[in-house]
Amino acid sequence: MDQKPQHRPDPDEVAMTFLARVRATSSNAERAELEAWLAASPSHRAAWARAVSMWEATEAAGQRVADEEAAALAPYLKKINRSRAAKKRRNGTAAVAFVIAVGAAGLWLEQPSLLQNFTADYTSNRGERRLVTLPDSSTVLLDSDSAIDVDYSDRSRRIRLLRGNAFFAVTANGLPFTVAASDGEVRVLGTQFGVKLSGDGAIVTLEQGAVEVDVNARSARLAPGEQVRFARATLGAVGPSDLDADLGWRDGRLVFYDKPLSEVIAEIARYRPGRIVVANTALGDRIVSGSVPLDDPDAALRSLQSSVGFSMRSIAGRLVLVY
Repeated sequence: MDQKPQHRPDPDEVAMTFLARVRATSSNAERAELEAWLAASPSHRAAWARAVSMWEATEAAGQRVADEEAAALAPYLKKINRSRAAKKRRNGTAAVAFVIAVGAAGLWLEQPSLLQNFTADYTSNRGERRLVTLPDSSTVLLDSDSAIDVDYSDRSRRIRLLRGNAFFAVTANGLPFTVAASDGEVRVLGTQFGVKLSGDGAIVTLEQGAVEVDVNARSARLAPGEQVRFARATLGAVGPSDLDADLGWRDGRLVFYDKPLSEVIAEIARYRPGRIVVANTALGDRIVSGSVPLDDPDAALRSLQSSVGFSMRSIAGRLVLVY
C-alpha cells in the first residue's frame, strides 16, 4: 500500500503564528513551545528571524496610525467614562483602551480613511471607480479609494480633492469651477482634466479645454496634453503628458515610467483590501517602468515581483509585506 506523503508546515507560516501567539499571551508554556521549535532546525531559527524582522518593519507604522485613531476617539471615550463609578471607570478605561488598540489596528488594515470619509461628500471604495454626477451635470470619475468635498453656491462651484485621484468633465454654465488639492487650486474654463494627490502635492493633467493652476500667488496655464506638478507651495514647470499613461487608470491599468517601486506599490495598494508595506527602503527606491492591471491588484503585484525580483509574504490575506 502506498503511503501518503506527510504535509510539512511552511516554517515561515509557523514562525508568524508563534510570533502572534507569544505577543498575545507571553506565557511560559508558549515560550517553551517556541524554544523547542527553534531548537529543532536551523531553518526554524531563520524563519523566526525573518518573522521578527518583518514585524518590526510594520509595527511602527501601525502604532502611529493607532495613536492617531485613539486621539481622535478620545473625546467620545471621555463622555462614556463620565457616567461610570470610579472603580468601574478604571476597569472600563483599560477595557476601552484595549478595544481602541484592536480597533485602530483594524482601521489601519481595512479602513484607514474612515474618519476622513465622514467629512467627504463622495467617496470610492478600494477597488472601485465611481462616476459622480454633480448638480450642474458636470461629472467626476473617482479613482479607487478617493474622496471629494463639494461646495456649490449661486456664485461658484468648488470641489476639494481630499484623497486619491479624480477626473473631471466640467459643464460650462457661467459660474467659476475650482478644484482645490493640497496647497493649490485649478481654475476651469469648460474642460476635461485629472487631478491626483501625490505625496505632499498634486499633479494636474489636461485632456481637453483649458485650466489655470494657482499655487502661492503663481499660476500656470495648461494646454491639452500638458501637465504640471506642485508641492509645498511650489509650482513646477508645465510639461508634456502621456495621456494614455497618466490617465490609464480610467481603463483599469497602471502605466508607469521611471517611478520608485514604493510609489507604484502604493498605487496598487489603493485597489485591494488591507495594506501593502515595503519593508526595505532600498527596494522601495528602485526605479521601475511597466504596465499592470489595476482591476486585479494581486496579479499586478505578481507581475511586479517577476520583473523586479522582490519577495512577498501575505499575512491573513490582508497585510502583504514586500522585502
